[in-house]
Amino acid sequence: MRNTVAVLALLPVNALAVGYGWLAAGMTGWAANADNQGEPYEPPLAELGTACGAVVIIGVALWCARLRRAAVFQAVPLLPLVALMTG
Repeated sequence: MRNTVAVLALLPVNALAVGYGWLAAGMTGWAANADNQGEPYEPPLAELGTACGAVVIIGVALWCARLRRAAVFQAVPLLPLVALMTG
């Protein structure tokens, strides 16, 4: 029961972290496309790394609080952020 409450309580935080990553990647992609100098898209690693770091810190805190299932659930928002970092 505690794991479910923790996951539900962290949904807005996870949505903000993933949304921030998508926004940063989208704006960088838009700027690279609008620049028209033919430079390839490079993901914003600093912004995406910050969002990943926030998700990982939450996962570690949950693990230390013995909320193991909620900590493992933190991999769900981490996957799209890592996918944005790779390309």
